[in-house]
Amino acid sequence: MKKSSFRRLALALAVLVLLLIAPHTLTILQIRMVNEIAYFALFAVSFNFLFGYAGLLSFGHATFFGLGAYTAALTLKHIAGMPLLLSIVMAGLVGAIGGAIIGFFCVRRKGAYFALLTLAFNQFLWAIAWKWREVTGGEDGIGRIVPQGSINLGILSIDPTKVEGMYYLTIAVVCLCLALGWYITQTPFGNTVKAIKVNEERPLFLGYNVHLAKLFIFTFSAFLAAIAGSLFALFQDFVATSSIDLAMSTQVLFMAFLGGTGSFFGPILGAAIYVYFTDWVSSLTDRWEFILGVLFILLVLYFHRGFIGLIPKKLKEALVSEKSS
Repeated sequence: MKKSSFRRLALALAVLVLLLIAPHTLTILQIRMVNEIAYFALFAVSFNFLFGYAGLLSFGHATFFGLGAYTAALTLKHIAGMPLLLSIVMAGLVGAIGGAIIGFFCVRRKGAYFALLTLAFNQFLWAIAWKWREVTGGEDGIGRIVPQGSINLGILSIDPTKVEGMYYLTIAVVCLCLALGWYITQTPFGNTVKAIKVNEERPLFLGYNVHLAKLFIFTFSAFLAAIAGSLFALFQDFVATSSIDLAMSTQVLFMAFLGGTGSFFGPILGAAIYVYFTDWVSSLTDRWEFILGVLFILLVLYFHRGFIGLIPKKLKEALVSEKSS
């Protein structure tokens, strides 16, 4: 095993151990914050697959986050005996189907046209969620969606109605999705997507189906975002139009840029900083959004690689195998 691979494996195991023992060492509020960081980290990573790897800037990524949240809420609310894990899987599949349909139209465009088209689809689905009150509840949303009872996973049982139970469920799902995402970045397909970002013409001349590759990464990104949305709905035990609006699309963009879109782990760091920083600053002042805006401006002007660019080189080598863009 290479030294860098061993470092990454050791670091991953250390983080996993910390996550497992966290409920026994943290307060209830701190556990809830880590839970929130986990599903937002998955959301930010899903966005990074589009922008950081494929070079596709989406202004409407909350479309799939909202689709996942509403799918989980509606299936659990209206289908008697719906298993919690199955509702999460269904949310991911609905997000992937939505990503394939929307991506079919969007990936044919580039630059500003792609960004504005994703924004248009986002606003279209937000309007449906806001107007179709009989199904979505409109701005009032859907509440009390988490079913009573434990989830039996064979070796252990999880009660999602308890903070610790929801924490372990979220961490397990997020870790599995992140592992899948990391695996894809190490495959030949992942290298193809990176090549498309650098120069779309070269892989095209080499015989690669650029359009199909962009559609697949768009669909996979939507799948991860929908999974994150379902975890968000389960954690909040409530879902409304705020999960699919423009503010949510802006929020994930901020998290990804804050951590750094040049690496796989940058958006995870960005989600952690964003959740903790907003919670801390909002407790000090009502003008916390202004402070966030100033922070983002400074980030764009002076820290192009995000906060992950400030990590010491040796530690960064243990975290990142690809070159920063």
